[in-house]
Amino acid sequence: MAALLHELLAAASVAGRTAVGLVFIMAATQKAMHWRILPGVIANYRLLPRWAAWPAAALLPPAEMILSILLLSAQFQPWPALGTITLLALFAAAMAINIRRGRYHIDCGCGESFLRQTLSWTLVVRNGLLAALLVPSLAMTAPMSMALALSGVAAGLSLFLLYLLLNILGALPPAHARSHRFA
Repeated sequence: MAALLHELLAAASVAGRTAVGLVFIMAATQKAMHWRILPGVIANYRLLPRWAAWPAAALLPPAEMILSILLLSAQFQPWPALGTITLLALFAAAMAINIRRGRYHIDCGCGESFLRQTLSWTLVVRNGLLAALLVPSLAMTAPMSMALALSGVAAGLSLFLLYLLLNILGALPPAHARSHRFA
């Protein structure tokens, strides 16, 4: 029973690290590509002093990229998962604060310029789910078999593809808006 639990924890750890690592690579790349508008996106949240938006924008893409590389590496240290969970919690909190303020209209700044998304509780929950995918990594430090690692990677890739699909569906305009455009 303990061996089975260890195997499930190991596969879940690899799956979570793979999925979230890929999400963070994509987000960091998109933010770096659009670095000129990132300070404005951060400033729109109205949580930092205006002067702090530029330093935050300069630090965020490299921090996300470093965390993603560490998550995807073969080294199973818990601190990259903990750092990523913390960052996801900060993003979720920033979104939730602005939603509570009634500021749904601002861009989430999630890094996907082709899928501009305004703030919603769905995005807050999404960040919580991404953080939850990393929880098994906090306990997983023991080595695992290659077959188990590959199974975890396959599951993580599947979760990443599901993430992309859900983002695309979430960015579609509501059905009533689509029907009026083509009428």
